[in-house]
Amino acid sequence: MHCSKTEPSPLALALIAVCWILAGATILPGPSLAQGASSACPTDPLAPAHTPQVFLDTRPGPGGVAAAYGGVQYHRPTGLGPREIALTFDDGPDPNVTPVVLRALRQHCLKATFFMVGWYAKAHPDLVRAVAADGHVIGSHTWLHPNNLRRLSAAAAEGQISEGMQAVQQALAGASPAEQAQLAPFFRFPGLNDSPTLTAWLGARQVAVISGDMGTDDWRGIGPMSIEWRTLRYVAHADGGIIVMHDTRPATAASLSQLITLLEMRGYRFVQIVPAPGARERAATVQAALARPAPTLASAAGAADRLDAWLQACLQQVESGADALLAEVKSLQN
Repeated sequence: MHCSKTEPSPLALALIAVCWILAGATILPGPSLAQGASSACPTDPLAPAHTPQVFLDTRPGPGGVAAAYGGVQYHRPTGLGPREIALTFDDGPDPNVTPVVLRALRQHCLKATFFMVGWYAKAHPDLVRAVAADGHVIGSHTWLHPNNLRRLSAAAAEGQISEGMQAVQQALAGASPAEQAQLAPFFRFPGLNDSPTLTAWLGARQVAVISGDMGTDDWRGIGPMSIEWRTLRYVAHADGGIIVMHDTRPATAASLSQLITLLEMRGYRFVQIVPAPGARERAATVQAALARPAPTLASAAGAADRLDAWLQACLQQVESGADALLAEVKSLQN
């Protein structure tokens, strides 16, 4: 954008700054200055109002193998520091459990990452959209959750992954562009049973594999108190990291709020793992892509165009107003 005057007056510069401030307050997306990380969660004084994000690079590594995270099998994300925890939930959405999990996360102002089974996403698209509407990231966890993809043929295993991702995308089709953008090129193997062939296949499609640094043993059918006790022990041993939980287990939902508070009281803080900028776009442009482009791209471009037009109009008003004001000041001086 170019202005007609190369040396605007100090008054014009001040008014231009006002334009930018107004633009940031009225047009630019994202949290406002009043929503900074230092503000506290209104329903949890131990938590910030907004969950810090850790960006994961989804580009494949050497040899084209998928980027992979989680100390149980791979390595801890470099951006995930000591005593930091990223909550993740598998196997949903479940109509009886997922809403309870969402309420608990909302109570503590926390954002998490959900790895959904395609069959359940197709059956409960309203829950998929509810998860996205709350700002949680959504990854894929196959179509039917076969516990070990290694036991399937290559074609069958790839079909499980593809159909699972497509089902989640379809469930989000009626959501807002911002909610559709919550779908990430993330995949978690059922049972964490990966294979070199499938990780290479995912890497070629710019999809990252997300494992974990610890579990909670909630899949064993234990009660809420056992989940809390075991999780506290595992978290202390690993010094934080990615926690694998399940939003299909009532005991998980029952223990979640208390577990979050106990971890906060022990000095842990929560973060959300999200794809690095551009990850979804790269995943959408490869051959045989698993993910479609995020619809927010067009919206963001349109918002930028509207911002540029608004600022140009604002600058024109600033220039004309500043010139008129200066002329009036000079007439008074004379």
